[in-house]
Amino acid sequence: MIPIFFTRWRRKSKIRRMKPHAVGLPEHLARRSGVKAFLYICLIIISHALAMMYFEGFNAGDSLWLTLTSLTTVGYGDISATTGFGRLSTVLILYIGGIFVVGNMAGDFFDYRSLRREAMKNGNWSWTIMKDHIVIIGSKRDSEQHLERLVTECGKTEATAGREIVLISDTFDHGLPVGLQNLGVKYVKGRGSAPKMLEKAAISQAKFIIILAWEEEDACSDGYSFDVISRVREENTSVRIVAECVEDDNRDRLETAGATLVLRPVRAYPEMIIGCLIYPGSTTILENLFTAEGERITRTDGLENGLWVDIVAQYLKADKGTPIAYRDTTSGEIITAPPGTSQISANALFLLGG
Repeated sequence: MIPIFFTRWRRKSKIRRMKPHAVGLPEHLARRSGVKAFLYICLIIISHALAMMYFEGFNAGDSLWLTLTSLTTVGYGDISATTGFGRLSTVLILYIGGIFVVGNMAGDFFDYRSLRREAMKNGNWSWTIMKDHIVIIGSKRDSEQHLERLVTECGKTEATAGREIVLISDTFDHGLPVGLQNLGVKYVKGRGSAPKMLEKAAISQAKFIIILAWEEEDACSDGYSFDVISRVREENTSVRIVAECVEDDNRDRLETAGATLVLRPVRAYPEMIIGCLIYPGSTTILENLFTAEGERITRTDGLENGLWVDIVAQYLKADKGTPIAYRDTTSGEIITAPPGTSQISANALFLLGG
């Protein structure tokens, strides 16, 4: 009961004294404290066991048994100290010294666990032990919904599924949102241009890095991305970097800085980022469709019946475009990229480049 009471009192006392920045204490300090406490406990055990051997005449096994049962407050009572000096040794070494340390260790452990959870939630934890993970470097105003969709998309693709994800963002003042926590996202609070934040996210050991444009409509954001890419490349030469670029004229600069792939910011479709990572070149096609700078999707109305492969071949031979979808005559549903052997009945075709 003494260690439990002491631990509760100590935790309450420590919480009252706790400073706001305490959650940012490095993990190695907690480990160092644990090692010191462990060595002190070993000294307590050895000292008491030797005292029992000397004053009580017990053998090493019985002395160690009495020491451990007393220290843990189990107290079977099958062996006990009977001499005055033996009892005094037990009081001084175990009751005052040992039980105090056990209570102190328990308090440190619970405090450490509490601080650790709080630090992880608030983005003050260091994830330097991670390897082959994904780092998302956020924007000036990150959207929880956009990030959730981006993280979810990572889990759908074989190359990125199952990898840990670390988010660097300065948006969430009250800690990482519950939705992102539930997706297993790790959090570093701060800007991705800060070397300390990049170090906490373990960029030197990351497999993929996604850099979101600081402001999706401000060309000056490309300068921010350039800075982040340069810092990342200094630490990791093999990582694949996908960077958003607001101004097309800056694409070459970002690629020269070390970006593996560059794409326009499209917040409504985070799937494009993952497609860019896994299928290089696919994003260029999608971007052209969004901006109508390249091929366009057109629709032609009229009845079409037969095998999909035959209809596609007919349009290609006539140089009328490439059919990519059709509207079903019966249901009115839009069917995209059906199998070539499908027997279709359509009243409209959607063409690429028609």
